[in-house]
Amino acid sequence: MKDVKDVKIERQPLPLIYPNPVVLVTTLDANKRTNIMTLTSMGAVCWEPPIIGIGVGKNQHSRILIEKCREFVVNIPKAEMLRDVEYCGLVSGRNVDKCAKTSFTLLPSTEVQPPMIEECPANLECKVKKKIPLGSNILFLAEVVSLHIDKKMLDEKGGVNLAKASPIMFNLTNTYWGVREKLADYGFTRIQKLL
Repeated sequence: MKDVKDVKIERQPLPLIYPNPVVLVTTLDANKRTNIMTLTSMGAVCWEPPIIGIGVGKNQHSRILIEKCREFVVNIPKAEMLRDVEYCGLVSGRNVDKCAKTSFTLLPSTEVQPPMIEECPANLECKVKKKIPLGSNILFLAEVVSLHIDKKMLDEKGGVNLAKASPIMFNLTNTYWGVREKLADYGFTRIQKLL
């Protein structure tokens, strides 16, 4: 029998669902000014067409911008960018020009209006398909219409080498983590005839 500790479900009830990727979402306001939001509620939800979901707090400035623009870019930062990444999550774009206060370089996107962040090794240009209210957050389902990846983070087969990409992960116990090592390739059980 497993030794179980009962935990009271509170504001962050899912600390065992980890890690969450840390991303930077760029959006535009009505005056075409860029805002950068740090986000940890994000994931792939469909392969064809490529759809991602992001959960944005109802009271967040970026939620309003995404609703109006209906486009955004998910920029995947490297661990060495953590100081600026966290800064973008601690202050509101309502009060601060985050682009002016960080070392990020903005580049024009190819398919959407919000810009990409050059220092991020991967950028996903997205167009909102659906908005779903969920308690404290709004879930935006968006199609990835263009993907940009720094070739330096790819392996010899063209896949992403997470050690080279050096992504930032977040645990809901409020800690940041890096990626350590590859465990196996998908399908290894078939190769080893374990199935």
